[in-house]
Amino acid sequence: MHKTIAYTAFAGGLLLILVPRFILPACEYKGYAAMHCSDTARAEYIIGMLIMLTGAATFYAKTAGLRILGALAALALFAVSWCLPDTFGYCQSPRMPCNYGMVPGIRFIDMTGSLIMLALAVRLGAKHFKKDRHD
Repeated sequence: MHKTIAYTAFAGGLLLILVPRFILPACEYKGYAAMHCSDTARAEYIIGMLIMLTGAATFYAKTAGLRILGALAALALFAVSWCLPDTFGYCQSPRMPCNYGMVPGIRFIDMTGSLIMLALAVRLGAKHFKKDRHD
């Protein structure tokens, strides 16, 4: 199960790096001037890298407690990533690429990653604590 946590975190982090630049790019990368959405995209790159590092660390975690901690850390980073567009801002015009592409894409990745991490952390935690009670 720890591999699922690691792969999900790594894939989610990679998508948070690729979406604002290549898949559903911010306005700056579509030929518009640099705006608030460019700052959001750069912040998403950092969070994406941190989530990828969390996934890599979870892959090599030896104990169930560290795996649970890795899932919860990735969950917290996905929550931070969800808040970044509102914190740094993005274009309010519905015609701008960040408004109809980048921000919904980021939020979809965040919600999907958060739900998977929460489910895996609960499942791993229940399995771990159930095992501890019977010992």
